[in-house]
Amino acid sequence: MEDHDKQILDDSRAIWDANAEAWDSRIGSGGGWQTVFIAPTVEQMLNIQAGEQVLDIACGNGQFSRRLAELGASVVASDFSPKLIELAQGRTTEHVDRITYHVTDATDEAQLMALAGTQDTRFDAAVCINAIMDMPAIEPLFRSVAKLLKPEGRFVFTVMHPCFNGLAMGMQPELDGYDSEPTYSIKVSGYLSTERTMGLAINSQPRKQYYWHRPLHVLLNSAFSNGLVMDRLEEPTLKTDTPPKSAFDWANYDMPPLLFVRLRPAG
Repeated sequence: MEDHDKQILDDSRAIWDANAEAWDSRIGSGGGWQTVFIAPTVEQMLNIQAGEQVLDIACGNGQFSRRLAELGASVVASDFSPKLIELAQGRTTEHVDRITYHVTDATDEAQLMALAGTQDTRFDAAVCINAIMDMPAIEPLFRSVAKLLKPEGRFVFTVMHPCFNGLAMGMQPELDGYDSEPTYSIKVSGYLSTERTMGLAINSQPRKQYYWHRPLHVLLNSAFSNGLVMDRLEEPTLKTDTPPKSAFDWANYDMPPLLFVRLRPAG
């Protein structure tokens, strides 16, 4: 890794350590998108069975790791922020014997492979929720997952949808007349660019975080060229039973804010 890349990675870790408590407070034990939107789709795609070994990469405060343990899985969870791992461990009061937490850099193949432990564990499933867009490199992650999964294993990841949701996209509510219904669209000002940007994901976090936007061909070809094949893709819209809170609520838009992908080892 070049010195500049290492500096960016170190800075990103410091940012997530600084933002950890705000994120832990926001995510908590569930609620919001995590409970009503993300988790149900990921759980359906993973189809976890009791007794399975599952790898949770970039686990944050461990909310989904604990859900996996609740479903009966044995979970190896990791994040590159020591502060987030500390908070995850503090929140883990049930199924303690089925979750182990590790500080691991998901851009470092050797660190990821070390999660197999001394028994050289091969996992039934792996998951990475809304973190790939926070990583400066994703090839080590895909390459490691292809090796860490059992031949019939599956890997589900979610990201901000590269086509509709990002810092180069903007929501546009339009009203043609006072008596008409609003039209909701997304303006895309940049898609093919892979430049690094910074922004806030939640208003309460004290520091802006890095984002690495990747168009679909870059994102998926990175997986395909590192030993994985795709067998399912989901693009759910965020529809709720309650009225949208504002014109910029995703429930207004007939477009998916997140992309859900399931991959398997190519072998």
